[in-house]
Amino acid sequence: MLLRRHTGQAAAELALVLPVLLLIALGCLDLGRAFSIWLTLANGTREGARYGCTLSSLSESDRRRIVERTEADLVSQGLRREDLRIEVSAPMGMTGAAPIRVRASYSLPLVTLYLFGGKPVGISAENEMAILPGGS
Repeated sequence: MLLRRHTGQAAAELALVLPVLLLIALGCLDLGRAFSIWLTLANGTREGARYGCTLSSLSESDRRRIVERTEADLVSQGLRREDLRIEVSAPMGMTGAAPIRVRASYSLPLVTLYLFGGKPVGISAENEMAILPGGS
């Protein structure tokens, strides 16, 4: 008879603790996704900056090519093109050792925020490299 009273208590405790445990698990999932996307952005911006520092000139069409190449790299790794924004900043008329900077931002909808009506979280990464003299 003593066991029957405790089984109801265990079910009530589980009902109280389970939502908290699920929320913690979803939070860990979101944190892992955010870190993975940040790492993807960091790698993609590094590739874009590396490509940009090897160009022999830096015209507006070259900037577009850097953006397109970086975007293609990031999209091929699973990021959605519509949530992605890429910016290239470098001096016009390239000179040796001048910096070229590629910055990418991504809008990530989190599962935990979706449950409570929150907005997507912005994640960004940036890489800067020196322009190589002679474009090699």
